[in-house]
Parts: sequence; structure tokens; C-alpha cells
Amino acid sequence: MTDSCTEFPAPVRIEVFVHAHTSAAVVESLKDLVARARRLEDAIGAAVHVETWTAVRPALEELSDSGPSITGTVEAFQSWADQEGYDLEPAFDWRETPSVIGHRAAEVRVPTACVAVYADGDLQCVAPCTDGDRSYTVMDCLARLEEGVIEPEPFDTRERNDVSRGSSDSDESAENAERYARSEELE
Repeated sequence: MTDSCTEFPAPVRIEVFVHAHTSAAVVESLKDLVARARRLEDAIGAAVHVETWTAVRPALEELSDSGPSITGTVEAFQSWADQEGYDLEPAFDWRETPSVIGHRAAEVRVPTACVAVYADGDLQCVAPCTDGDRSYTVMDCLARLEEGVIEPEPFDTRERNDVSRGSSDSDESAENAERYARSEELE
């Protein structure tokens, strides 16, 4: 992490999303991930906001007086990915699920951890995402922000191994959370 505050040309906001229904084995790793994101408040002068989220059925969310918050967020993330040439799958999953009365309903499944970065109010980055060949993880995103860079640029395998060898215990815990985020089946 940088020792001094990195200057960005516009105010930076980092939104961290953690899955509300995750296994107990992942909770400590998610706490480490959130702590790392919060350190960016001082390191780069970013505003950090943390939310919990869960899989949602858009049709039910539309019935809420507050409107479709998770669906709307994921749709904004998908719009960014489409415009910038990234893909949110497999971390985000849109699927049809059977209901108790035999009807099928759309469901949006979200990853265990996600980071969205805004500069001057405009969405600049969503992690995890992929460019088709390489994945850009939440940890990649935080590392790039620590370097003063907002745009996604996946680390190649050699760089990832170098970073892993020099990582702290909290970095390793957060990386473990990401592994769970990719492999854990969400309810």
C-alpha cells in the first residue's frame, strides 16, 4: 500500500458488497477484505461504503416500496461491463428457478464479495469481472487502487504469484474469501 495519499483527478467512491448468507468459514476473510478496503479511505482519500446483499428475484424486489435495489445495482454493473468489454459471469449469475407453485422465476445471484469503483460519480470498475481471457478479482482491484489506478487490468499469472509470495496474512485471508466467492454455491 502507498504511504501517502494518492491524488485522483476526481473524488473516488468504493462500494464493497459482501454476501449476507455466506458460510461461517468465509466471514473472517470478508472482514479482512473490508478492512483492506477501509484502509483506502486514508491511503487514496476514497469514500468507502460497505453493504450486504444476497440473491434476489427481481419480480419480488419490484413489489418493495424501496424498489429494485440489488437488481438495479447488478443491471448498472452489467451495463458498465457491456460498454467496457467485460463479462460479469460466472461471478454474477442470471437464471430461471422453479417456484413452489410450478412457475419459473428469474433470479439474480451475486458473488460473495464484489467491489465497484466510482470516480466523480461515474462507475469505472466492477470486480470480479473477466475480459474473456483473464479474470480481474476483488483483490486485483484493491491492489490497483493501492497503486493509484482505478481501471481494471488483470494481473498475469507471474505477477499474481509474486504478489502472493509477498502478501500479508490479511491479504491471504482475503484471497481465501475470493476463492470461496468463486466456488461457494449461494442459496
